[in-house]
Amino acid sequence: MLNFYNNIKDPSVMGEIDVYDFLDRIKNPDSITNKKIKLARIYKSQKAIDEYQKLKAGLPCFTLNFSFNGRKTNATIKEPTGLIYIDVDNNVDIDLQNPLIFASWLSLSGLGRGVLVKVDNLTLDNFNINYIEIANNLNIEADRHAGKATQYCIHSYDKDVYINNHSITYQAKGVIKSTPITVLYKKETKDTQVKGVKYKVVYDNIEDLSFGNKDYLFFPNEKKYTAKAFIPSSISNGSRNNTISMMAYQLRALNPDQPENEFKSFILSINSSRCSNPLSDAEVLKIVSKIIKSDISEPIFNEPRRIIYNPKSKLTKKERRTITNRYLGQLKCENTKSEIKLCLQNWDTNTHGKVTQKKLAKVSKKNIKTIEKYYKYYKQMIRDINQYYKRHN
Repeated sequence: MLNFYNNIKDPSVMGEIDVYDFLDRIKNPDSITNKKIKLARIYKSQKAIDEYQKLKAGLPCFTLNFSFNGRKTNATIKEPTGLIYIDVDNNVDIDLQNPLIFASWLSLSGLGRGVLVKVDNLTLDNFNINYIEIANNLNIEADRHAGKATQYCIHSYDKDVYINNHSITYQAKGVIKSTPITVLYKKETKDTQVKGVKYKVVYDNIEDLSFGNKDYLFFPNEKKYTAKAFIPSSISNGSRNNTISMMAYQLRALNPDQPENEFKSFILSINSSRCSNPLSDAEVLKIVSKIIKSDISEPIFNEPRRIIYNPKSKLTKKERRTITNRYLGQLKCENTKSEIKLCLQNWDTNTHGKVTQKKLAKVSKKNIKTIEKYYKYYKQMIRDINQYYKRHN
């Protein structure tokens, strides 16, 4: 899932969308965003840099390389998205037939391109080297300044977004130090120990849910909150105590039966492997001892989920992605229909006159193509509104 934000000045995560929703927003921006993008391109063409930068700073934006916990920083990375975003300046004529390219679109300025490539094993530590390597494989000159794990992608517009669902997945090279510790731990405990840890640690409460014989659970009305232990790929000096404390609390709540000595060893291993400047063992043990002595009744339910897959399901990653996209597409469709219906129910003929597709798009703040798509569902309601308008005017 991809995170989206109000603008580049506010790193607070506003929500999550899947990659196809992101590409659809590029292809069909809402009317207000679209006007701002078009005006930004005019400013750019006129070399009105200050006006362009001001508009750019106010546009919505996304992070495409990694998703984050609450706020966009290296220390709050939650997981890789499975994609890498390559920024190309001052060149729109790249080879879109390259099998590595999953998607591409015109940049905000209209003078460059955004490129997405599917990638496995991407981490904070190997990001830079793979950003350059992938750009070389694409034979493009990427913006080196945009080669950051936390790089924003500003909302753009391109009605001809390029998508290749059969693109090749690039296998990231280089160090994988910041592979999620959940993966490292599960691999290592098969035949070795991490500071003596033997207990099979769980990182969420999904196995506590009742799936029956189902491969997944879907929550159409409101998201189901689950408890998850987030372990950042790196922990900065200023957040070491809080981050270690929060992680230790959640891990203890999810693993109440883990022997104390193993729990201490596990938290010590996180401290030593994830902190750029680890706390002393004495400081970590003080935090851990306090948590062990506290009466933890339940974990913090911090992870909202619309679809939860059964851990025992044999569905492939591709099958899960297809299911997720189908349900989220249906949900988006129903939400859009509800919003249009509500707009019509509150239609003020004195202010807006008779209903037309163009007026409905403006009042509902929907793209005209969206209105054209759903207009047929409300023909009778629209007919009644327009007849009322005709009788009273």
